[in-house]
Amino acid sequence: MEDLGPLAPHVADAAAAADVDESAVRGTLITMQADVRAYPGVADLVFEYRRAFEYDPLVRRDDRAYFLLVPPRVWSEFAATLDASAAVLAAVRAVHDRAFTAGTELAPEERGDWEPLVVVASS
Repeated sequence: MEDLGPLAPHVADAAAAADVDESAVRGTLITMQADVRAYPGVADLVFEYRRAFEYDPLVRRDDRAYFLLVPPRVWSEFAATLDASAAVLAAVRAVHDRAFTAGTELAPEERGDWEPLVVVASS
């Protein structure tokens, strides 16, 4: 099932900006969200992140979506598990950035060195 929540509206623009296939970006996002839901779930992953980092990475929760700011290494870990080109991964990160900005109204200059990650719990 494709449930990208607040990420969905940003896929086409991010893919076009990166000059990559929209379906590849969407497919990578779907895989990533499915992996997070399976590990052992979104709420558990968010809880783990909240304990692991020196600050609370949860910026906002909206219904089933969690808007987080995470250290760059988290994205490296996701990239290692996803079968996608560097260009598609850059577009995926751009989707998360756009959704985070729209969902939190926190400007990029207010984020420090941390990077946006939006995860969506299953319905």
